This record gives sequence, structure tokens and C-alpha cells, in this order.
Amino acid sequence: MAELKMKDVQIHPYETDFQSNQQVVFEQTQRPEIIKVPTSPITKIAKLSRLEKWLIFFVIFGAIALGLLAISLRTQISSVENSITTIQNEIDDANTTKADLQQEKNELSKTDRIQKIAEKEGLSIKEDNLRNVK
Repeated sequence: MAELKMKDVQIHPYETDFQSNQQVVFEQTQRPEIIKVPTSPITKIAKLSRLEKWLIFFVIFGAIALGLLAISLRTQISSVENSITTIQNEIDDANTTKADLQQEKNELSKTDRIQKIAEKEGLSIKEDNLRNVK
């Protein structure tokens, strides 16, 4: 068996194993010399390539253009609906006038009224000349 020789072991009276291990750990760790600070968005944009910047520009421009196009289409749809409503009201008024005129025509063409007007003017009805039309 191997014997432990006294000269290989160095004992320091005030030093413990914990302290010596701690010093070794502190000596082995090295701190980085450069500390990175978070960059601002402007420097991040500066790192983008020219193609990426153009793509971002066109995406933003396209989104704005689509928004304006949607607003324009909605306005046109509203104006067309308004004109349709106006035309529908005019058609309803024309149909009402037509119905009123039809009713007035039917009232004026009643046989009783025609006979009264004929008698008033001195005309008489000859039964031989009458014919029923269906």
C-alpha cells in the first residue's frame, strides 16, 4: 500500500477545504468584458435588408389601400341603395296614381252614369240597337 507522505500534504492552519474550493471557483469564472445593452427598434430596422424593407413597405401600403378601397366601395353601395329606394318610391307613387286613374275610369264608365248624362242631353236609348258585349 501506498503510504501518505507528510511532505505532499500542506496544511494551513486557518484555511478550510471550503475556502480553498471557493477560491478556485472564483478564479475559474470569467466575466464577459462586453455587456450587451438591448437595442432600440431603430437599430433593428437598420439591420433589415433592402428587400425586407421594401416588402414591409408594400404590405403596409397594401393594407392602407385595401382599407381605402373598402371605404370607397361601402360609400358606393350606400349611394346605389339610396337611388334604388328613391326609384322604388317613384314606382310606388306611379302605381298609386295608376290605380286611382283606373278607379276613376271605372266610375266614369258606369252605365247608370252614362244613361243619366244621355237623358240630361235629351238622348234616348233604342232597345233594338243595344248589344251586350262580354
